[in-house]
Amino acid sequence: MLKINLENNVLTLSFDRASAANALNAEIYGVMHQALVNAATQDAVKVVVITGEGARAFCSGADLKEFSDLKPVEAAHQRLHLLMRCFLELIDFPKPVIAAVQAPAVGAGLMLAALCDEVLIAEHTWVSLPEVKFDMPTPIGAAIVSARSNRSVCHRLVQLGDRISATQCVESGLVDQAVPLADLSALCAQRASALAQIPSYGFAVNKKWMNRDVRQQLLAASEVAEAAHHRG
Repeated sequence: MLKINLENNVLTLSFDRASAANALNAEIYGVMHQALVNAATQDAVKVVVITGEGARAFCSGADLKEFSDLKPVEAAHQRLHLLMRCFLELIDFPKPVIAAVQAPAVGAGLMLAALCDEVLIAEHTWVSLPEVKFDMPTPIGAAIVSARSNRSVCHRLVQLGDRISATQCVESGLVDQAVPLADLSALCAQRASALAQIPSYGFAVNKKWMNRDVRQQLLAASEVAEAAHHRG
């Protein structure tokens, strides 16, 4: 479900759930949670990389089939709880986190990537927040995209459910760099090596300060999302 590899002070977490387009489920959330908790205090970990296995998806978002035995409102609450725990852990994580997006990042997959300190993407791929097309509000997605990009791109993703190309992602600031897929791994290794050289204390304090507003927005957006689950 989630591959974990530590090499040269870089902890790589790879979504590996090909049958479900690398959708996030309770097991992945749980393993990622423990990996981040451990890595936060491990001197051997200087940088975390989050990526996906396969060409189908970096991550296709939350697994909407999970918790099917629960009432819809209860299932939505469970997914929101797991999602928010993951997102808050990412922005509170004191070390550099890189997202290496090798295939489409959809829904919560895009949100997760955009919360990382640096986002690298393969030139051929794209991102989207399709929730609005299924009448599912995504204030959390809006909060995350707004923190990285401009209002026009936020409108296209959140209100229209459009796909945004890798090139458009770079132009709008939603991601940091786009390269051919064959070069993505090397670029990721280069950036991880550079980030690993930065003294940890100063980086952690700066990151906490820089993320203060998006953290507040995320908490407020989660309340709106929770209320939306209870609509008539």
